[in-house]
Amino acid sequence: MLEQPPPFPLFPFSPFPPGRKPPRILVVAGEASGDDHAARLVAAIRESCPQAEFCGVGGEAMSAAGVRILTPAADIAVVGLLEVAGHLTAIWQALRTIGKVLKTARPDLAILVDFPDFNFWVARLARYYRVPVMYYISPQVWAWRTYRVRTLARLTERMAVIFPFEADFYRQRGVAVDYVGHPFRETLPPLTDRRTFLLEHNLDPEALTIALLPGSRAGEIERHLPIMLKAAELIRRSIPQTQFILPLASTAPAELVQSMVSGEDIVGAGFKPDPTALRLSIIPGQAYQALGAAHAAAVASGTATVEAALAGAPTVIVYRVSPLTFAVARRLVRVEHVGMANLLAGERVFPELIQDDFTPERLAHEVLTLIQDPGRIKAVRRGLATVIRRLGGPGASARAARVAVELMGSKNEPGR
Repeated sequence: MLEQPPPFPLFPFSPFPPGRKPPRILVVAGEASGDDHAARLVAAIRESCPQAEFCGVGGEAMSAAGVRILTPAADIAVVGLLEVAGHLTAIWQALRTIGKVLKTARPDLAILVDFPDFNFWVARLARYYRVPVMYYISPQVWAWRTYRVRTLARLTERMAVIFPFEADFYRQRGVAVDYVGHPFRETLPPLTDRRTFLLEHNLDPEALTIALLPGSRAGEIERHLPIMLKAAELIRRSIPQTQFILPLASTAPAELVQSMVSGEDIVGAGFKPDPTALRLSIIPGQAYQALGAAHAAAVASGTATVEAALAGAPTVIVYRVSPLTFAVARRLVRVEHVGMANLLAGERVFPELIQDDFTPERLAHEVLTLIQDPGRIKAVRRGLATVIRRLGGPGASARAARVAVELMGSKNEPGR
C-alpha cells in the first residue's frame, strides 16, 4: 500500500494553444470541507491556467476563490432518504441550472468533489454533453454501495483520491485513479497556542474545554446538536468548571444553531439549554484551532474527524440519520468503523456512537472517560500517530491540479 503520493510538480506552462478561449471548469462541492478543498484546487489550477474561468456549486470558500456560484451548496447539502425528499425542488433546480451550463458553455472539465448523491447526477449530465469528469475526493463506495464503482468507472475520466487505501481499491477494480494525498496536510495552519486562542475568544484557559462539532448541514445540526447540548449539561453537572466551544462551519445555518442553543428551536428535547450556564461559545469557523485547544471533543462523523486526529484531540465520533436511512445503510455498509480517523488507523481509536447509541448519557460518559482515563488517552495518542502517517505529505491540491490540467490538455489534443 502506498504511504505517500508520488511527488510531481504542476505544469510550468498552459496546455492550451495560443489564441484559444480561456478554459472553463465546472466545480461542484457540497459541505464545508468540500467547499474548502475545492477552493484550494481552484487556486492550484490557476497556477497553470491563470485565465481559467470557474463556475459551480459551493460555498463561501469557492466564491472567495473566484468561482461563480450557480447554486449555494447549503441549499442542497442534505443527507438521508427522507432528508433528500424534502429538498427535491431545490436539487432539481440546481441540476437544471448545471445542465444548462454544460449544454451552452461546454466546460473543458467538470470537477466533482465528494457529495455523491448529487454529483452522480452531475456526472451523468456531463457525460451526456461530452464534458470530461474528474472526481476529486472519492465518495465512500469502498464502505457501502460498492456497486457504484461501475458507475464511477463509466462516468469519470479520472479519480483523484486522498487516502492510499482508496487508490488500491479503485485500481483493483480497473478504475483510472491517482493518489494525491490529503489536502489537510498542506492547508491546516499551525495550531495556535492554546492559551492564546482561548483568551482571544473570551474563554478561560484554566477550565476544562470541550469542542462540539455537530456537522455543517442543517439536517446534521438538527439531529446532533440537541443531544450534544444535553450531554454538555450532564458533563457540567459532573465537572462544573467545564466550558464548551462550538466552531461554526461556513456552510452551516448560523441562525438555526443560535436558535437551538437558545432553546427556541429544539422540539422534543425535554430541556431548554442555557448557554450562559453551559458556558458555551459559538465562534465562526476555526474548527482545527478549536480542536487543538480542547481537552476532548464530540464530532459528527466526516472530514472533521481527520481534523481532530491532526489536532490531537481525544474525540467521540457521533452520527444519526433518519430510521429509514439507517435501516438501509445497515444492510449495505461493509466497513467496521464509521469515522474516517478510525478507518485510517485500522482500529477504533476514537469511540463511535451511531444512531440509537448516540444519546446524551452515552456521549457524556464517553467524553468523561476520555478525559479521566490516562490509559485511554495514551491509546488514543498511539492511534493518532498512525492516522497522521497515513495521510501523506503536503502538496495534494497541486497534484490534483496536475490531474485536472492533464485532462483538459488531452481534450484539446488533435483528433479529440
